Amino acid sequence: MVTTPATGATQRPELTEELRAEREAFYAELPQFGMGALWNVLSNALTKEPRTKSIPHLWKWADVRPRIMRAGELVTAEEAERRVLMLLNPAVPPEKMVAVGTLYAGVQLLLPRETARTHHHTPSATRFIIEGELAYSTVSGERTLMKKGDYVTTPNWTWHDHGNESDQPMLWLDGLDIPLVTELDAVFFEEWSWENGVQLQPISKPPEDATHRWGSNLRPTYQRPDGAYSPVLNYRWDTCRAALHALRDDEASPFDGVIMEYINPHTGGPSLPTMAAYLQLLRAGEHTRAHRHTASTVYHVAEGGGHSIIDGQQFDWQEGDTFVVPSWAWHEHASEGGEAVLFSFSDRPVIEAFGFLREEAHPSIRQS
Repeated sequence: MVTTPATGATQRPELTEELRAEREAFYAELPQFGMGALWNVLSNALTKEPRTKSIPHLWKWADVRPRIMRAGELVTAEEAERRVLMLLNPAVPPEKMVAVGTLYAGVQLLLPRETARTHHHTPSATRFIIEGELAYSTVSGERTLMKKGDYVTTPNWTWHDHGNESDQPMLWLDGLDIPLVTELDAVFFEEWSWENGVQLQPISKPPEDATHRWGSNLRPTYQRPDGAYSPVLNYRWDTCRAALHALRDDEASPFDGVIMEYINPHTGGPSLPTMAAYLQLLRAGEHTRAHRHTASTVYHVAEGGGHSIIDGQQFDWQEGDTFVVPSWAWHEHASEGGEAVLFSFSDRPVIEAFGFLREEAHPSIRQS
């Protein structure tokens, strides 16, 4: 290096073949010492905007259902621990277990009279019921019966199990923050300590205790809920759908139509600390404006049909389908042939907690 006396500035040396060779030899020896030259990768690390690893994708229920039912013929719930077909993003290595961003998604099946034994883990989980009724989830000693459209929470490290007491298969969409917790090196898993062959936790709370205690716009003044998650176990479809449709005449969001969040009634925040969940109504003929944000989102079509345009690509969907919108991807939604209801969950709480949330409206209103 040469320093200019008048300014003290460092002049760039002439990049001769000899200097180039010396640099390459220097870079080659760094890995053996656990080091690397930041200046060689800085432009890839600090980009002008996100370079997302996930891509938009849609899983058709017509493809998913026959395959999860086939899994039910081949593998028992006991063998599988949880009989789930993962919804894997095509752009991410399968071992990462990513549907989009930091989110995992899968479809779980319980056949009639089956149970899924008690365990707990540090990743949190959501369940949105796709098909069936009279199956149950037991979380921390409280059992709730589930039916189509219900949204059920399983906070991290809570004991939980499932069972199907009906004569029909029970299928639901699982959503977990497994990719996030894995990247943080914070995954723990433990099975219930079985006694005399019993694989299920005991029921220690009255039916619908969480709803009575926390989910009716009332709360006991002598008690506070545990944890940073919602104390409500099951957000009932009938109640939530009715609330959504009651706002059908609102001007609503230009980007999402009538959209409501499942909240923690104690704090007003998201139902789980790492995942927010929503229910939205696209009224007949409604086509939203395009926008983008740094939260990744998994959508499931609860009712109706329509399409979404994600980064310029159109995805046609109908009831039962699941699709994903990656971080910072332009997206807009439209109903077709009537109204549509979408359930979704996203990693927005994590993005917000670290101050990374950005949103932007498309300058041309729509992409097409």
